[in-house]
Amino acid sequence: MSLAVKVYEAFKDDEKKAKVLSEVIDELESRIAPLRDVATKGDLEVTKLALQKEIEQVRKEIEQVRGEVERVRLSLEKEIEQVKASVIKWVAGLLVVQTGVIVSVIALLR
Repeated sequence: MSLAVKVYEAFKDDEKKAKVLSEVIDELESRIAPLRDVATKGDLEVTKLALQKEIEQVRKEIEQVRGEVERVRLSLEKEIEQVKASVIKWVAGLLVVQTGVIVSVIALLR
């Protein structure tokens, strides 16, 4: 039961006054209603602390991800070096074989 109805009930023996009082109370309640949703300093402080805690957690997660990325980068660099060495071996081998083929063709043509 709203406060306006309670005032009306309390003063209902004088209908005119009861109606005016209940209208005034109803108007005041309608103006105060939006103020109930306003954050207080305490609310803001709690939110601030919660956000600071979340920020710290996110920073820790970022550091973990950076560590994982660094490990993956090092692993990839190692693999690239291995592939590079393998390619050089194959190219060198193919050059030797190609040189041998060219020398053989020249020898056959003489």
